[in-house]
Amino acid sequence: MTRIHGAPDRPPTELCHRGVFSSHTRGAYDSSMTSTRVYLDYAASAPMLPEAREAMLEALAMPAGNSSSPHTEGRAHKDLLEAARTRTAKALGCRPREIVFTSGGTEAAHIALHGAAQARRETSRRIVVSAVEHPAVMEAAEQLAEAGFELVRVPVDAHGVVSSAQFLDVVGEDAAVAAIMAANHETGAVMPVREVAAGLRERGIPLLCDAALAPGRISVETSALGADLVAFAGHKFGAPVGSGALYVRRGVTLERWMTGGLQEERLRAGTENVAACVALSVALHHACRTWEANATNCDALIGQMLSHMAELDDWRVIGPQENRLPGLVTLEFPGVEGEAAMINMDLAGFAVATGSTCALGSTDPSPGLLAMGLSRTRAASTLRISIGNRTNANDIEGAASSLCAIVLRLRSLARR
Repeated sequence: MTRIHGAPDRPPTELCHRGVFSSHTRGAYDSSMTSTRVYLDYAASAPMLPEAREAMLEALAMPAGNSSSPHTEGRAHKDLLEAARTRTAKALGCRPREIVFTSGGTEAAHIALHGAAQARRETSRRIVVSAVEHPAVMEAAEQLAEAGFELVRVPVDAHGVVSSAQFLDVVGEDAAVAAIMAANHETGAVMPVREVAAGLRERGIPLLCDAALAPGRISVETSALGADLVAFAGHKFGAPVGSGALYVRRGVTLERWMTGGLQEERLRAGTENVAACVALSVALHHACRTWEANATNCDALIGQMLSHMAELDDWRVIGPQENRLPGLVTLEFPGVEGEAAMINMDLAGFAVATGSTCALGSTDPSPGLLAMGLSRTRAASTLRISIGNRTNANDIEGAASSLCAIVLRLRSLARR
């Protein structure tokens, strides 16, 4: 088991028994370390925006109340919730009633995929997805396959991009629902969502788009994506972990996946986390307002990193050279284990990733990279770097220098 550098050698239960911020826990990660570390894993989770945190704290300071209660306290929470819904809808260019708040992108994807498939099960039992979907979508589709649906995966090319023509051809005229992500979480490949959505709209087939990583990097307005169902994960763009949203185009029918209360248009039972919804709406508004400037800056910084690494031999970018999500790049280093490079970068003060965070704990190579045609050895020799609005040129220069030195050292060790 890999230990966090500086963590005490005690079982997790002992670390927490004195409280969330016990001295033992601070030994694993002290706040003073932030001044010496560089965070380059925005694709896993982005730092919370100050304005989103402030809005959330203000909501948490309200007197107790349930947004479903008709009394004064309940109505105050309901008003705050609906203001957040309106703000979210305005950012996306849709109607407030088309927004369903969730606990994150995974729940949003499950509500959409299960709901659309079950609503159309009497006319079709085919589900079509791209071969590189995030586990949040892929495993929901596999659950439906176990329940009797036919699951079809559309392959991608060597750059990890699915062809819109091929996707539409595979879907045909009778699928229950289809899913294609806005951009891949490992390669940054931007998918032809709008083209696919237009083709499926004519056939009356709902399309789910996982847009978890898109806000703040590309346009996520409903008119730009065109999808009938769009899932958002708040912690990817500066909202708190545990916040999410689902856009459901008016007229699209979903069968209830979660039963219980009547909240969120009866699609997501359970009392809403109003404070998290407020923070998400603020973060999404900011992401949609600043994405072009942020994309330009992130592209420049990634270009700077690749230029700094020119002194290193035998490495390559995995995924498309163009039409890639700004601020995300996966690099392959032949002869180097990606996990070893990640651990050494961590010890050097840089937080980077290998593959998808949701596959953490697995020793198998990324299914998405394998779907692109990479061998298991090649897929295991990759490192993902993702940046955001707090990344600067000094961070990039330091990371590139450290990464080059680490790769050279690991290759030297491997030759011994």
